[in-house]
Amino acid sequence: MLNPFIPLLLATSASRLATTTSLLEPANTTTIVTNNPIQIPNLNAIDPRFNGHVAIQGRQLLDLDSGLMALTKMLHRLSSSDYNSAIGPTAYTASGYTSVSMEVRGVPGRRDIPVKYATWGASRVGEYILHWQEVRNHVFALTWERTVVGYIEFKRTPNSLFGMVGSGGKEQIGDVDSILDAQLPRTDVTSQSLDEDVMPSLPLLDDDRKMTLQYHVLNDHPMTKWELFANIYAILALIGQFPPRQRTTDSWRATSVIFPATYYFFTPTTGRGVEFRYIADAAMSTAYFILRRELFFSVLVRVLFDKDAIGQGLIGKGDLPPPIPPPGSLRG
Repeated sequence: MLNPFIPLLLATSASRLATTTSLLEPANTTTIVTNNPIQIPNLNAIDPRFNGHVAIQGRQLLDLDSGLMALTKMLHRLSSSDYNSAIGPTAYTASGYTSVSMEVRGVPGRRDIPVKYATWGASRVGEYILHWQEVRNHVFALTWERTVVGYIEFKRTPNSLFGMVGSGGKEQIGDVDSILDAQLPRTDVTSQSLDEDVMPSLPLLDDDRKMTLQYHVLNDHPMTKWELFANIYAILALIGQFPPRQRTTDSWRATSVIFPATYYFFTPTTGRGVEFRYIADAAMSTAYFILRRELFFSVLVRVLFDKDAIGQGLIGKGDLPPPIPPPGSLRG
């Protein structure tokens, strides 16, 4: 049985580290690599004054895949918000995995919570559930300078028949989710073992062009479900601090502290760069892709607008080389 006050992999001082598991590392969990070979400071560093713990220990074991996707949905949505703003109480449930919701809220008397705190908290909760490899109806308290500033809670959705572990948790797509999930781009799939598999083409927000994602599954490079999701969480938390419509011409590499040999690498393939929101959409779609098909391997995703490649990402492990822009895809 878990100690209800076990640290959430959030320790930042030597004294706190001594009381926790060997998985704990300093909070700077993401390395950034740009097209300039010089390393730049870690933009995803969590302020050492921020921390958290399990405030209420849940006894109900919830559907794991629904919990993983709810957390992905939360980080995806937060990445589209102003990093320096605040949000009111919000529950996140991913389309097709609606057995579990993830709620973030402030404290009584101040229900809003800064987006920055919500993002940091979601990142650390992700590390916690990936470490234990289960989702329970815990309530996590988020603290700033030892004062509680908000809560994150996993809940079984009240109208779900799939809330308990072992029941599958997978439902038909499009039943109870948001417009954003309904507008994730279509995906084309290629690999050594799969024929082309095309999901329905879906419109993008306020954009007449069609965004397509092409996946290549690297069957010779297996990864665990936990490694894949850890890196999806890492890239979403990293890019969430930038305005979603801001363009980047840099390459980005995000790495989870739990699985330091793994990474999510994204590089633009056009001189105009890529808006951060499209990197986030690609990461969210990749989570759906690997979980629905249970393809737990390194995967390359290429982002195209009207058949023009604008960027590509790779979830990899070890010394797997980063994605190479295909011939003819670079634009000045």
